[in-house]
Amino acid sequence: MAIADDARGVVAASVQSLCELPVDLPRAALVGGLAVMVRLYEAHRATTDFDEVTESREDAIGLLVAAGAVRTSNGVLFPERGLQLDLLDAADPLTSLTAMVDAVGDEQERRAVQLALVNRYALETAVPTRIFVVRGEEVVASVAIPVAVAGALVAMKAQAATSPDRARDKAAGDIYDAYRLIRAWGPSVIAEDLSRAPVPMLTRMATQIRSLFGEDAERSARALRSASVPGVGSVDIDDLVAAGAVADLLAPFLVWDRPLGA
Repeated sequence: MAIADDARGVVAASVQSLCELPVDLPRAALVGGLAVMVRLYEAHRATTDFDEVTESREDAIGLLVAAGAVRTSNGVLFPERGLQLDLLDAADPLTSLTAMVDAVGDEQERRAVQLALVNRYALETAVPTRIFVVRGEEVVASVAIPVAVAGALVAMKAQAATSPDRARDKAAGDIYDAYRLIRAWGPSVIAEDLSRAPVPMLTRMATQIRSLFGEDAERSARALRSASVPGVGSVDIDDLVAAGAVADLLAPFLVWDRPLGA
């Protein structure tokens, strides 16, 4: 798929950096803002940060540092390009994480398990994707890399947006990304992307979607209007409520598990 480069060339630089990653890195998949751009086929919000979920975070960081990157609190920095790669842990299998749900005690632990679930699900369901960055008619960068599917990205964005310690502008950006993905792909496709997720993950995600795009849609709309996120001015409460249809479409998948590979 092709996306147009931004005026500063940030998208091309990000994709080129991905192309130059060591080939022996642990299994990983692109998530975050750049993955959202890929799934929306446009660079709507260029950034110098990009994110991956990885099966072995420490091993990945070690290999990247050995290749010249600088370690940061969340991953690594590529000094020559001024780009940062945040690496999110996706080491634990879905079956192990699901078994932990009933054992966790407080809300903080439940949020941590949900984060681990959505990260791992994004890794498990990512699909190999060839990304082309174009400037006019010229391809200025390209890479072949697993990219999270739209539904998995919505799950990750809903998790981030509802985190109590998420900065206001960041949460607004998460809401906007989730909304745009749902609008672009349609609620039914997003639900199908998530159909093989563990029931505990989907149950919590449905609650998050109903909060963001249902009962608290007015608050989400206010958050978008007050945030410095391009394009949010065109989104009203009715738009957000329509996106909340995803929660209802997840209902059939809350009755039984459809494991990956089944």
